[in-house]
Amino acid sequence: MNESIRIAHRFAVVLCTDVVGYSRLMGMDEEGTLAALNLVRRELVDARIEAHHGRIVRTMGDGLLVEFGSVVAAVQCAIEIQQGMPRYVEAVPVDRQIQFRVGINLGDVISDGDIIYGDGVTVASRLESLAEPGGINVSRAVRDQVRDRLPITFGDLGEHEVAGISRRVRVFRIGLDRAPQRTRGGPVRQGERPSLVVLPFQNLGGGDEAAFFLDSVAEDLITELARARWFSVVARNTSFSYKGKPADSKQIARELAVRYVVEGSLRKSGNRVRISCQLVDGESGQHLWADRFDGTLEDSFDLQDKITEHVIGAVEPVLRVAEIKRAQQKPEAERSVYELTRCALPLAFAETADDCAEALRLLSIALAVDADYATANAVTAWCYQQRHLMDWPQATEHDRHEAQRLAHLAIANGADVPLALAIAGVVCAILTRDHDAALAAVDRASLLNPTAAIVLGFDALTRCLCGAYDEAIERAERALRLSPFEPLGYHAALASALAHLLAGRVEEALTHAHRAIEGNRNFALSYCALALCCARLGQADQTAQAVSQLARAAPGFHLRSLRRIRFADAARLLPDLELLRTVHIPD
Repeated sequence: MNESIRIAHRFAVVLCTDVVGYSRLMGMDEEGTLAALNLVRRELVDARIEAHHGRIVRTMGDGLLVEFGSVVAAVQCAIEIQQGMPRYVEAVPVDRQIQFRVGINLGDVISDGDIIYGDGVTVASRLESLAEPGGINVSRAVRDQVRDRLPITFGDLGEHEVAGISRRVRVFRIGLDRAPQRTRGGPVRQGERPSLVVLPFQNLGGGDEAAFFLDSVAEDLITELARARWFSVVARNTSFSYKGKPADSKQIARELAVRYVVEGSLRKSGNRVRISCQLVDGESGQHLWADRFDGTLEDSFDLQDKITEHVIGAVEPVLRVAEIKRAQQKPEAERSVYELTRCALPLAFAETADDCAEALRLLSIALAVDADYATANAVTAWCYQQRHLMDWPQATEHDRHEAQRLAHLAIANGADVPLALAIAGVVCAILTRDHDAALAAVDRASLLNPTAAIVLGFDALTRCLCGAYDEAIERAERALRLSPFEPLGYHAALASALAHLLAGRVEEALTHAHRAIEGNRNFALSYCALALCCARLGQADQTAQAVSQLARAAPGFHLRSLRRIRFADAARLLPDLELLRTVHIPD
């Protein structure tokens, strides 16, 4: 045996495929079958494997053994191969058509160089043998990894025996009639959602009590992060299989096919503990966020709640920014509907006419592919609303109606999408008198994801517009506490400023108005709130300065913009509108 070749066990994504009835086809027309198979291999199969970064381990006549670094890549590759086959056989008699069967497994393999074998390969081969002609079978591990990340369906084929393996293997068939297809020169319908794993925290000398505490923290993080809905979180049973093992974030990310990893550790000194936590980019290994928490295990519940709330508040906005940057780096023609919507998000809330126009352009491309995509509908509704309120140059007489229509569509199609519900809810509150529908939308959004600062901020603004000032202040304070650096946190600050102002608590309103302006210096309503606070307090110089800032940030702003907003307590605002008129804001 060559001692220079090391035998190693590792996790791998294994794809097996072969041609249905290959011996029969060769017996009928050996040359024709080989020519047709070589053409399909060259133009479709090998090209798709290369595109998804697969490695052909072994060729076995009509069959292939392929290794992938990502479960999602393997499944997408298999789907694209099966969906690409019809154009190669449409002119061929049915009894002479080449058809593939595919099996995909995620499991342990043995490697002695370039070759892999072992149970992981055996199971993949068995899955392939059970597949229908033109079909794809996967193991439970593969199904669990991709079911929340790709818009596909699965049929449960039950448990089957595999030669040489004592346990039975559960088999699932991919429903190819519902699988996503890419149109030439355009985005895919939805595309892959980002994914994250929370690893068991490392116990660096804390004992059994600390180990139990750390497991509880990781379990809470998995549960709370899963509420976000726009990214998927690896299940506890899978992530905890890495407990007690060296934590190589990049390797684990490859094995589980996730983009992001949350990891942490505990150190103890006397009766005090220090817990460190990091969010890591699984591809580059770069730390996107990190923090540490000190406390004692005597107050473990309080410490656990503090860590969970702080991590959740930090991780979600950091992930959103990372996903936006990732999407922006791709050519526009290759972006999915999800990625186009992510790229449009910061533009939609930049609050300038040009950024709004660019956001609407990207969103129109996304909605042309998937007209029911809830988040795209909600963000588009916000853009039309702002264009209507601000009288930007591209505004039309239809903007208000279009914003209302899209907001209602987002609510109808986004019953399980917190951000879509929250944005659509505030649009309904601003533009319609159907405040019950607006409150119902943000109620559900906050119920689905009660720890998302961005959702709570829109919730707070909606409640303020609907006249529920104390509730608005409570939601806004929670949003600002959860994530003080949320890029869209200025909506919570504005909601708090307006709610305090309309409730007669002007000093508190002034503080939050300044905070809202710091969050976005283009948002006109924040300057209005500041000007009103200063005017009510009799601060003439500060009022004039606020009005000057408003004129620079939004030159086209008029009082009619405020009149277009459907405040529940509109009568209470009449003196304030007169006050703004006296400080020279045009009517």
